[in-house]
Amino acid sequence: MTSTNSTELPTTRQRPQVHHLDGRPTATEAQRAVALTWVRRGIPVVPCGRTDKAAMAAGFGKNATAEQLARFADPEWVARAWSTKYARAHVGLLTGRVTPAAPAELGRGLVVIDLDMPKAGADLPTGRWAGCAGGTDVLELLMREAGADWPDTYTVLTPSGGMHLYYRQPEDGPLIGCATGAGGDLEHPRPPHIGPMVDVRGIGGYVIAAGSHSAAQGRPYARESPPDLLPQPLPAWLRELLRPAAAPAPAPRPAVRILPTGDRAERYATAALNGEVEGVTTAPEGERNRRLFAAARRLAELAPTAPAVLDQAAVHDDLAAAARAAGIGEQEALRTIRSGWTAGQRGAMGGAA
Repeated sequence: MTSTNSTELPTTRQRPQVHHLDGRPTATEAQRAVALTWVRRGIPVVPCGRTDKAAMAAGFGKNATAEQLARFADPEWVARAWSTKYARAHVGLLTGRVTPAAPAELGRGLVVIDLDMPKAGADLPTGRWAGCAGGTDVLELLMREAGADWPDTYTVLTPSGGMHLYYRQPEDGPLIGCATGAGGDLEHPRPPHIGPMVDVRGIGGYVIAAGSHSAAQGRPYARESPPDLLPQPLPAWLRELLRPAAAPAPAPRPAVRILPTGDRAERYATAALNGEVEGVTTAPEGERNRRLFAAARRLAELAPTAPAVLDQAAVHDDLAAAARAAGIGEQEALRTIRSGWTAGQRGAMGGAA
């Protein structure tokens, strides 16, 4: 392992203190050395099972308090844990977390892109992801779509043939969380989901550290990147995929028409217009287009009684603004308004040809 006064992150090329007669470290010594090195470098650790990789201690989730997290960053607790109850355990690195003594280059903690291999017997993805035989292929496809280069950073090869790419959490805005695969929409994953066979480990998650030895596969997690390459900032294109886009500002509500000096027909028409605009603006999802069509039809039927109020162009503008506020697309709204208005004009003329 790296010496305690080095600023480098741990590498599997260096060996912990050994006690075997043949010079090899015991599993307990090796895992403990990995855990302590990462804590000294600013990343809290959690003991994990050597076969299923499940965390063996609780209290590090997304909403964990500073008090709950303190032990995972305490070298004394870590040394004792990997010497007794959790001896030989995998070393899980808490992503999106840093210890109070973390160096500035670790920023707000880690976000790790986990590029998996397909599970045994699983079908390979189709559609947008056709031809992708693993998470690495998925990331390369996304990279080409973004016109970017392969994002070099601290990299670990996993015992199953996958790859972990370590990055620093963005310096501002919310921390990136955890995601598994493409989520609910395979063709267009929603952040922080990226795509099939790609997992994301951020705030509340963990990954197994380089140097941990897998009992299931009989191989270690091995650092692949050069010893001096630290976790890099997230490339802009990858950050955009991982972080949800800001919600668009709600469209302004249409202004209410007021004609205090109008005659009775105009006052009635004004009230009808305001009521229909409000009804379209607040229509629930699934009812919006139907409500918009009905509003346009009713106002067209009333238009001959108060043409100064229910001018076609003005009514169309008011209904289009209400449709935007309700979340209906511009072109779809205009088609629906025109169709409803035409139907209302036929009704106003008594069905005349």
